[in-house]
Amino acid sequence: MKGNNYIFYTPENQYPGMPHGEMCGDIMPFYRDGRFILFFLYKYCIYAVETEDFVHYGDCRLVLQNGSPTQQDWHAATGSVCYHNGLFYFYYTGFCEGNRGEEGKYEQAVLRAVSEDLYTWEKDREFFFCPDERYFKGLHWRDPHVFWNEEMKKFCMLVTAEEKEGAYLRGGCSAVYVSEDIRNWSYYKTIYKPGIFPTHECQDAFRMGGSWYLTFSTYNRQWETRYRMAEHFEGPWETPELDDLFDGREFYAAKTVTDGKDRYLVGWQSIRRDCRDDGKFVWGGNVVVHRIFPREDKTLGVAMPEAIRRSFNRQIPLRPKPVRGQWTGQETWFCRCENEFGWMQLGELAGTVLFEGTAEWEEGTRALGLMIHTDGEKLRTWCQLRLEPGRGRVVMERYDQTDGDQFYSPERRLRFSSNRAEIKLLVSGNIMQAYVNDTALTTRCYGVLDGGIGLFAECGCVTWKGVRLLAGEEREHV
Repeated sequence: MKGNNYIFYTPENQYPGMPHGEMCGDIMPFYRDGRFILFFLYKYCIYAVETEDFVHYGDCRLVLQNGSPTQQDWHAATGSVCYHNGLFYFYYTGFCEGNRGEEGKYEQAVLRAVSEDLYTWEKDREFFFCPDERYFKGLHWRDPHVFWNEEMKKFCMLVTAEEKEGAYLRGGCSAVYVSEDIRNWSYYKTIYKPGIFPTHECQDAFRMGGSWYLTFSTYNRQWETRYRMAEHFEGPWETPELDDLFDGREFYAAKTVTDGKDRYLVGWQSIRRDCRDDGKFVWGGNVVVHRIFPREDKTLGVAMPEAIRRSFNRQIPLRPKPVRGQWTGQETWFCRCENEFGWMQLGELAGTVLFEGTAEWEEGTRALGLMIHTDGEKLRTWCQLRLEPGRGRVVMERYDQTDGDQFYSPERRLRFSSNRAEIKLLVSGNIMQAYVNDTALTTRCYGVLDGGIGLFAECGCVTWKGVRLLAGEEREHV
């Protein structure tokens, strides 16, 4: 099995077609004894891979084998791992599409496996948690997330469910079941039912900085991982005013894990079919990890995990060359291009590279950012990390976008303060992962790799400080 074990983990390299069961999806992170164990879906089974730093990953191993086409876990799917009284419990989803419409059978049900060491798991054939049709419809019943709720002094299980009387494709809700012993469960209440989404997939709930946070993923408009805030676990749950996402539309099914010091959000970055910029998105992809933290207003910000940042420790010499616009300076650069586009080459991209720098701009500047994967001074190919202060957004654009079913520019909303932004950009193969202050945007470009990197400004004046290019380890493209 040949994949990528460096930063953006996946068990297999990308290949044409990439059918659904063949990629890394729905990561279920668990922390134990100094290591992060990422359980994930692969080939309709559940596998696991370990890391201590989110930089280097070991070899993956099979955790739960799927059953036969007539068994409930014909597809073993998303759940969570929890520890209690010397045992590890894995609550997971059993999918059997052949059961749909069959009397007394269910397409989805919650199942359980038990382990003493996180390596050898035994399926508990006596446990079968079917859809609770007293309160919910019978189809969506999956993604059990089990955790110890300190506020309630009980174990809680969040279940992806659908309101029994909910509107069409708007009945998604967060059902909660409780247990004293992690084995026997009873209905508690539905803590969130906004009447907006078809389902709340891959849910998580945690307390941090004095507030509760509920995370879930939705797919009705585009693939997105969202969150809500509350003072108490029961709610009411508030939607952040500006932005309720953690990353762009290709980041999905993310759940959190803590090592007791920091909390990390672990999801997957989608891949386009046939690795083409105009291909349709397919389920699953590469592991993406963000560190999350509460801002002063209690909304959540994200940052690059410090271990990933420390792994880039070799500075790449810069070769600055102004191409267009008025550029002055040496280590600090100032660009004036009041009514036009100006840019400056910095160096070449090769392997895995991290850009760091701080930009400051005068009021009224239309746009600024990075030129990526550039081909020559005439910019025959390029990608552009574009900050637009007036519109309050960061967007990733590329040279060859055309109208069609998959056309869009990945973007995030954010508030710029003091006309200043700290920018990090990690480029690894076709992945481009940007952090602008405490906002993340991860996306891909398949049509061009490597090439050059540079700075740009558009209709304004920008000062660049502390600009560095740093090299990671020499690896094959992801």
